[in-house]
Amino acid sequence: MSLHFDTENEQCPPNRATFADTPEGLAATTNSFFSGPPQTTESDLSKLFTPTITQCDDGNAPSGSRDFPAFVKNIRWLREILPPGSVNVKVTLYMRDGNHIAERHSGDPMTMEDGSVVLGETYMWIELAEDGRIEGVVETVRKMLLKGPTKGEDVKVES
Repeated sequence: MSLHFDTENEQCPPNRATFADTPEGLAATTNSFFSGPPQTTESDLSKLFTPTITQCDDGNAPSGSRDFPAFVKNIRWLREILPPGSVNVKVTLYMRDGNHIAERHSGDPMTMEDGSVVLGETYMWIELAEDGRIEGVVETVRKMLLKGPTKGEDVKVES
């Protein structure tokens, strides 16, 4: 995992993480969540997230949010079940105002065990800490069925 720190910009605190400063950097960082070895998950994520991170998404039940230990546990599990390089996030919308980022990203379509093909699109609102690491995330995921599970039928997706 490669991290970039801004040491030249006088307006930034020293050693400020800059991975979220561009859509390309944010996409590369998001892809790195899923590609490292499970045993380094906590140390990898501590470079990207503050210890007080709160992640709220529409898949977090029953509490509706995760703290840093729960987030690490979830990413470690994903690293264990996903083949390295199988997640290819592309940021398709990126807006920034100070330490706040709104972005939309998607990955490559995935073929499920039943033969259906699904595409996920995630909308995220990110708050950065002064050091450039992520302090808070609110996200929602929209899954679109591209191909049905029976006889290879194509499914019309309304957008």
